[in-house]
Amino acid sequence: MHADTETNVRNRDRFSAAINGQMIEFDDPVPDARRILNAANYTPADECILVQDFAHGARAIGLDETVDLRKPGIETFWAFRADRIYRFTVDERGFDWGDARIKETMLRAIAHVNDDEVIILERRDQPDQELGPEDEVHLADAGTEHLRVEKRLVTVFFKKEKFQIARGVYTTEQLIALFPIEAGYLLNLKSEDGELVTLKPGQKIRVKNGMHFYSQVPGGGSS
Repeated sequence: MHADTETNVRNRDRFSAAINGQMIEFDDPVPDARRILNAANYTPADECILVQDFAHGARAIGLDETVDLRKPGIETFWAFRADRIYRFTVDERGFDWGDARIKETMLRAIAHVNDDEVIILERRDQPDQELGPEDEVHLADAGTEHLRVEKRLVTVFFKKEKFQIARGVYTTEQLIALFPIEAGYLLNLKSEDGELVTLKPGQKIRVKNGMHFYSQVPGGGSS
């Protein structure tokens, strides 16, 4: 038999999966979680956790639960030597995890976050936190951590002109520097009620998509 033919015959009966970023082959098209963990050298399997990556979340699977590797694409798994499961949500999608901490870079990978988007950690007693590449989320705290994804840039308007600026908090002076405002003019923000509110010197504003700004002559009306 020709060498290429022999290789094709062997490969035809092999099924691949990615475990912690490493490609591992199986001769069984429907292995259970125990076998997947053993193949990745996570033993004994009953002291480990296997999480399967899905398009809309990630879920820990039981040791006797099987996975069909014959489906199109490569199934992705994350293995942990751990005795408990941690949970968090991203845009209300549920994720299981086997570590008390998860880095922003891993969150970005498993939640399929694009480069033009940022991950926001929602917090109750303090302002929400925009995560950077060096940040990590502590999942061992009480309750389930909730995160959301937002665009890195927001669209705002000065008069009728559209501007795309980095999301975040700006002072009045920083906003004035971004827009073509006449020297000495004040900056107004159109509120949700449709009223024009003059921003005070040093005032801090968290910009949001769709905000409308206008200039104003000191002591006069907006333009």
